[in-house]
Amino acid sequence: MDDFLKQYKNRCETEVLPYGFKRKKNVFIRVVNDVLQSFYTEKLSIYSYGRECRVGFSVLPLCQKLEAERILGGFGVYYLRKFEISHWAEGDDRWRYKSIPEDISACINEILIYINKYLLPFFERANSCKAALPEVIALEKLFNENRIESLKLSDIADKAGPNAELNLSDSTKYFMALKSGDYDFALKSRKALLEQNMAVYESVQNNSYMTKEKLHEKEEMLSKLQDEIRHLEEKDWDYFKIIIADNEAYSREKLKGII
Repeated sequence: MDDFLKQYKNRCETEVLPYGFKRKKNVFIRVVNDVLQSFYTEKLSIYSYGRECRVGFSVLPLCQKLEAERILGGFGVYYLRKFEISHWAEGDDRWRYKSIPEDISACINEILIYINKYLLPFFERANSCKAALPEVIALEKLFNENRIESLKLSDIADKAGPNAELNLSDSTKYFMALKSGDYDFALKSRKALLEQNMAVYESVQNNSYMTKEKLHEKEEMLSKLQDEIRHLEEKDWDYFKIIIADNEAYSREKLKGII
């Protein structure tokens, strides 16, 4: 383990273990009510000026049926640095440091400031599926606003697509909505995902490199989404309650050997 990771892990443990987090390799994890909260660090490329790293974090609903690989692999839906406006175009998501003690310490100091100022309070608010859904929506809007401001600082036009402010087709928010009983949002989410998958299917169905097996997989996915939408439109809540209960039981069983 290099000096950066060793110091980062030791200092993060001091900060977050009292809040119920446990460390598994580079990932800090805790379960609160019906959500899994985690953050992790990853070291990126080496450049002439030194190293780069970034901290990813997520709040995942247990009813999404979580696999051990996803939990331990460090799954960063969002990046910690984006809580503030960056002077880099598109909004920077990483920290840079030289491999000398003073730089390493300064970099970790700043990361811990972000963790205490932004991440831990966010986790405290997003402490269940019902509470996390509006928090995650607000987070995505904030990050998009910061991205736009970063572009303005660099005098660059914003060319992002319609999903830049809110990723409506995201399955994490979909399952949060199902668990919390926000079926209107769940329906909008699944319709957005169906539209996205339909566009992909139409763009590839005549391509020579697409095998019949691959096309069949995409057709099955479309059929499954259409079926879920039908159950939502028919207000068949019992159908989803069974799925939610089974998925959550599966996730909790997987977590037994991890935390």
